Amino acid sequence: MRLTKLIGVTGLVLGLGFSGSVFAGDANATADEVKAKVQEAAAALQSGDLSDFNTDGKWNPENKWVWKDTYVFVYDCDADKALAHPTLAVEGKTIMGIKDKAGKELFVALCEAGKQANGGWVSYMWPKKGETDPSQKVSYALQVEGQSFQVSSGIYSDDANVEELNAALAK
Repeated sequence: MRLTKLIGVTGLVLGLGFSGSVFAGDANATADEVKAKVQEAAAALQSGDLSDFNTDGKWNPENKWVWKDTYVFVYDCDADKALAHPTLAVEGKTIMGIKDKAGKELFVALCEAGKQANGGWVSYMWPKKGETDPSQKVSYALQVEGQSFQVSSGIYSDDANVEELNAALAK
């Protein structure tokens, strides 16, 4: 009887642990999802209409460009301005001088990556939503065809390899 209870409790604990990790994984966007969402956003933005991307500087999960633990943001490299971003700290501001905690000019890097034929991935240090300490973020940038602006989105990952992600774009 004790062995049966022990096995039952062990199974329950393992089951909860497994299901918790599965659900936690569902809350984080993947690099493939980010790439697909950025490409979808770039196609939607070819008309130049940014109204669907206006989040009023708020994290709004009802907006289709805000999902899981990430979001799409739109910026104009030539005009040096963030056009749509779910934080008022960035939206409408000049961007080319923004540096991450390691001193990397992040929008300079994003703009260069976005100019590549298939876009590009950039790694930088950025705080997660609600945090102040930076974590490694990897973002995919893509130029919007026929427009002066680019669109990006990213994931927080210590394991993402920018070189591998960029090599996959060339295939």
